[in-house]
Order: sequence, then C-alpha cells, then structure tokens
Amino acid sequence: CRNHRTLGKHSSGTIPLVSKEINVVKSLDLEQQQQQQQILEDVVVVDDDLKKKKKEEEEGEGTKNKKSGGEGSDDVSISGGRRSEASSMSVEDPNIGWGRWYSLKEVEVATRGFAQENVIGEGGYGIVYRGVLQDGSVVAVKNLLNNKGQAEKEFKVEVEAIGKVRHKNLVGLVGYCAEGPKRMLVYEYVNNGNLEQWLHGDVGPVSPLTWDIRMKIAIGTAKGLAYLHEGLEPKVVHRDIKSSNILLDKNWNAKVSDFGLAKLLGSEKTHVTTRVMGT
Repeated sequence: CRNHRTLGKHSSGTIPLVSKEINVVKSLDLEQQQQQQQILEDVVVVDDDLKKKKKEEEEGEGTKNKKSGGEGSDDVSISGGRRSEASSMSVEDPNIGWGRWYSLKEVEVATRGFAQENVIGEGGYGIVYRGVLQDGSVVAVKNLLNNKGQAEKEFKVEVEAIGKVRHKNLVGLVGYCAEGPKRMLVYEYVNNGNLEQWLHGDVGPVSPLTWDIRMKIAIGTAKGLAYLHEGLEPKVVHRDIKSSNILLDKNWNAKVSDFGLAKLLGSEKTHVTTRVMGT
C-alpha cells in the first residue's frame, strides 16, 4: 500500500512537473513561431514595399521617358513646321525641277559684276554676259531689258514653259533670276559663236563653212524649229529666227536661241549683234 501510495504520489507529483515543463517548452516554441512568423510577415511587407516602390519608380521613369519622347516629337513637329514656314517664306526654292533659281548675288559674282569684258552679245532683248558659276560651269546670262515691268509671277510662268523645252538643236535654259526689277535668264554656254558671225564677220580669207557644214547647220536649225512647232504642246512659235539666233558649238551643231522670248517680253522685232569670238 505504501508503495502504491508512493507510486501514486510520485506519479501524481511527477506528472504535473513534466506537464509544466512541456507547457513551458510549448509556450516557448509558440512564441518563437510567432516571432518567426512576424519576422516573415515583416520581410514580406518590406519586400512588397520594395517591389511597390520599384514598380512606382519604373512607372515614373516610363512616364518621364514617354513625356520626353512626346516632347521630342513635338519638337520635331514644331521644328518641321518652322522649317516649312521658313521654306514657304523664302524668296524662292533654288531647285525648280528643270533648272534652278539664281539670286542676283550669284549672277553678279558669275559675271564679275556684269563686267564689260564679259559681254558676248547685245540686242533688243538685253545684254548677254559670259559667266562662270561656283561649280565651274560656264553659262550665258541674258540680262533682259524689255520686260515692261512684268510681274514676277507672270514672268516665272513663261520661264517655266521655256525651261522645260529640251532638244539637242535648242539652247537649253538652266535657270533664271527674278529679284526686284531684275529679270535674267541663264542659258547653257555655246562656245563657237553664232551663224551671223561666221557668215558676215571677219573670219579670214577662207570661210570654214564648207557646204557640208552649211547643210549640217541648216538641217539642225530646221529640226530645232520643227520641235518647237510640232513637238510641244502648247506649240512655240519663235517669231524672231535669224542667223544671230543660231548658235554653233565646236562641232558646228546648230542650236536655236531666244525661242519663247517674243511671248515673254513682247512681240516687237529685235536685232541682236554678237561679238565675234575665236577669230
């Protein structure tokens, strides 16, 4: 009985002690778990905050870039608009398809200020100067005198029609100048004078114009005129064909000049005298 009581007492005394320790351990474990859980939750919260902050920064950066890009586009648009305005406000676009517009300054430089020694022809239409452009190409500049105060717009329309005419037996128009009261035409330079010079000028005891060359000149002239009369629409009537208007290159090819000028400057008959060149 004593043993039984002792065991019972021992067991009854021991169980509470063990249970208390277990409870303490459990309590500690629970607290540790709660602390760990709290730490994990804090970590998650911090991580979420970091992610959120990073996302906001990225979105902010994206918005900034987009805005910057938009502003850049606006700048381009504005800049383009300004360029368009500047282009539309400019006096003239130098490139005009068939040739170009030359400023008065360019023409003055090319002819050395319209120097007298550069004069290669004179007549009712104006004075013709030999000129050298900045690119080195040689041209003939016709300074028109009989423009009758023609409006610039009307002048350009007529010049446009002349400029588009292209034929091997017609002198090519490479550009023009219309600045203030000045009206000038810039032609290709034909380097062997004109037919009048070779027929009636001082060319020496023996004329270089053999019958074969004369036939070649006559046929070339006829081809150029035929193109003006039949190959164009609307047709162009020269109205002032003469030997001084038939220019010759070094191979004696004929090139008809001054076509279209009768309509451009008026229908009055004119006479052009050209200086003898290369004699």
